[in-house]
Amino acid sequence: MIETRHRIPGRVRLRISPLAHNLALASRLERRLSTVEGVVGVDCNLGCGSLILRYRESQVDQTELEAIILAILAEPTNAATAPDSSRPPIECRGCRRATRKDKERGSWMGRILGFALLCVYLAYVLIREHLLKRPIAQSPLSPTGLVALAGALPLLRDAWHETFVEKRFTIHQFLAFSLVLAILVGEALTAFEIIFVLHAGRLLEAYVANRSRREIHRMLALSLKDAWVLVEGVEIRTPVAALRAGDLVVIRTGEKVPVDGEIERGAAELSEAAITGRAEPVFKTLGERVFAGSYLEQGVLYVRAREVGEDTYLARIAALVDASLDQKAPLEQRADALAARLLRLGTLATVTTLVLTRSLSRALTVMLIMSCPCSTILAASTAVSAAIHTAARRQILIKGGVHLEQIGSADCWCFDKTGTLTTETPEVTEVVAGNADRLLFWAASAELHNPHALAHAIVQRAAAQGVEPEQHCLSEHVLGQGVKAQVQGRTVMIGNARLLGSEGLRLTRQLRRAGEELSARGLTAVYVALDREVLGVLGIRHQLRPGVRETLEALRAGGVTRICLISGDEPAVAEGLSRELGLDACHAGLLPQDKAEVVRYLQRDCETLVMVGDGVNDALALSEAKIGVAMGAGGSEVAIEVADIALADSDIRNLLVVRGLSRAALRTSDQNYVFAVGTDLAGIALGALGILSPAMGGMIHIAHTLGILVNSSRLLAYRGES
Repeated sequence: MIETRHRIPGRVRLRISPLAHNLALASRLERRLSTVEGVVGVDCNLGCGSLILRYRESQVDQTELEAIILAILAEPTNAATAPDSSRPPIECRGCRRATRKDKERGSWMGRILGFALLCVYLAYVLIREHLLKRPIAQSPLSPTGLVALAGALPLLRDAWHETFVEKRFTIHQFLAFSLVLAILVGEALTAFEIIFVLHAGRLLEAYVANRSRREIHRMLALSLKDAWVLVEGVEIRTPVAALRAGDLVVIRTGEKVPVDGEIERGAAELSEAAITGRAEPVFKTLGERVFAGSYLEQGVLYVRAREVGEDTYLARIAALVDASLDQKAPLEQRADALAARLLRLGTLATVTTLVLTRSLSRALTVMLIMSCPCSTILAASTAVSAAIHTAARRQILIKGGVHLEQIGSADCWCFDKTGTLTTETPEVTEVVAGNADRLLFWAASAELHNPHALAHAIVQRAAAQGVEPEQHCLSEHVLGQGVKAQVQGRTVMIGNARLLGSEGLRLTRQLRRAGEELSARGLTAVYVALDREVLGVLGIRHQLRPGVRETLEALRAGGVTRICLISGDEPAVAEGLSRELGLDACHAGLLPQDKAEVVRYLQRDCETLVMVGDGVNDALALSEAKIGVAMGAGGSEVAIEVADIALADSDIRNLLVVRGLSRAALRTSDQNYVFAVGTDLAGIALGALGILSPAMGGMIHIAHTLGILVNSSRLLAYRGES
C-alpha cells in the first residue's frame, strides 16, 4: 500500500495507492502529519497518488512516519471523509497538458472557421452593394443582423462571464452592449464591420501564440531505447522503460547512462555537462553516483540502478521545471490600463452626447467609436506580431509579447558559462616551457590519435605554430589523469598533476607556480613530460563565443546595471572567466536547483532579470527567471521548451537584436495608440455634432486597422539600432 519511490536524508516520496484523486484523504494526511513533531513539510500529489514528507531525522524517522500513515489509512471512512464523487477527478500535469493542447487546438480551429464564415459573408455584402447595387437589410432579424449576432456570441460570452462571475466591468461589456444596441436599432452592417475587425485581431493574437508553440519541441527525453542488464552473468538487452530499481546496468564507451545509481564495478570518465554544466569529463569509480543522461567517454561501468524512469534526477528536474512554469502568474499588459481609461471615457462621452443632443443616433455613433477595440488589441498585437516575425527570420524565437516588451528594459542579466559565453571547443592559450615548439611536438605526437577534445586542442595549437607531429605512436589512456604514449622510443606523459605524481615525477617550483596561476585564471593546466623530464605546462580553456565582449559592453552601455555568471563549472575556471570579462558577480559549482535558487535570490534586488543558458542544467534557472533565454543550437530541448526566448543559431549578438526589437516594438505600439486614440477623439467630436452617422462611425474601425497595420509593418524591415 505504501511504496518508497525516492529518499534522501530528511526527505522521502511515498506512493500511496488510495491517495490517488482522493482529496479527503489528502486533507486528512496533511492535517495529521503536520502535527507530528519533526515533520516540517507535507505535500500531496493527487494526480499520481504520492506523498512528499520533509522531516528532521533527529526527531523522527521514515519508519515512524509510515506507521502513522498506515494508522490513518486504517481508520474507517464515513460520508464526511469519503471522496466526493461529484468532484471532478484531479489530473496530473501530463493529463492537464494534453487537455490544454486539445482545447487550444479546438479553439484555434473554431476561430479559423468562424473568421472564414465572416469573410464569406463580407464578400457577399461587397458584391451585393457594389456590384449588384442592391441594398443590404439591417434589421435585427435580417441575415446581416443574425450573422452579426452570431459573430458577437464569443464577445457576449466573455462579457457575461466578467459581469456575473468575475464581478468586474471592462471594455468587453461596453463593446457587447454597443453591438447589440446597433443591431436592435437597425445598424446591423455597422455591427458586422466591427465584429469582423475584432475577430481578425483575436485571430492574429492566437496565430502569434500558436506559431510560437509549434516551434517548441518535445520535452526532455533520454533518447535511449534499450540498455544492457547483467542477469546471472549474461548481458540482456532490455528496453529502458522496463528497467527496474536494483538492475545491474552495463554502460560502455560512447553510451548514455540510462538510470541513476551507484557504480559497483569499473571506472570511467563521464561527461556530466547535461547535468551540472561542467565542460570537462569527470572521473568516477567504485561506489560513486552516476546520473541518467551522462555520457560515458572512456571506460566500462556496472551501475546498480537506484532510480529509473520518472524518478531519475533528470526526470525530476523536468518535473520541477513544469511545476515552476505552472506557478508563473500572467503579467498585466499595457493595453489593460489604456482599455480601462477608454472605457471610462467612452461611457462618459456617450452619456454626455445623449444628454446634450437627445439624439440616440449620435450617442450610438459615439458609443460605437469608443467601443472600438483596435487601440487595445491591434495597436500592440500587430507591433508584437511584426517584431516576432522579424526575429524569426533572424533565427530568434520569442514566445509572446510580454517577454518582448520586458527584455528591452531588463536591468540584470545572468549568463551560464559553457555553451553560452564559451563554446564547447577548447583551445590552448598558454604554453609555459623553455622550448615551446619542442613541447608541442611531443605533446601533439602523443595526442594525435586521441579523440578527446583537449587532445584536438593540443594538435591544433601545434599545427598553428607549424609544428609537424610524429604520425605513429603507441598511447595509453589513464582514466582521470591523462595519456602515456611511446613516441620514437621515448615515453611521453600528458595530463594533470596526479599523473606526474603517480609516476614519481616532481614539479619544479616554477612550473608548480605556473600551473597554479593558470588555474587561478580559469584555465585547465595540462603538464607535459618526456621520459623523466617535465617539459612544461599548457593552459587550455574553452573559446569565447564570437561577439561576447561586444555584447556585454553594449548591454552595459544600454543601461544594464548588473551582469552575473551562474555556472556549474569549477569555481576557479568560472571565476577566472568572470574576472576576464569584468562581470559583477560569479556563482560557480552549482547544481540545477542551486542555479534556480541564485536566480530567485538575485531577482529580489532587480526589476527584471534575464537568464541566458543552453543546457538541461539551466532549465530550472530559465524557468525561474522573469525572462529565460536559451541558446538553441546544440543546446537542450528542455531549455528551449522552458525559455521565453530562444536563439536558434546560438549567436550571442542576437541578444542585442532582441533588445533593439523590444524597444522598436514599444515605440511602434505607442505610435499606434496615439493614432487610434486620436482618431477616436476626432470621431467623438464629429459624431456628437451629427456629422458622422453610425455607419461612418463604424468606418473608424477600418481606419484604425489600416493605419495600425501600415505602421506596424515597418518593423518587418528592422535591421537593428544604430
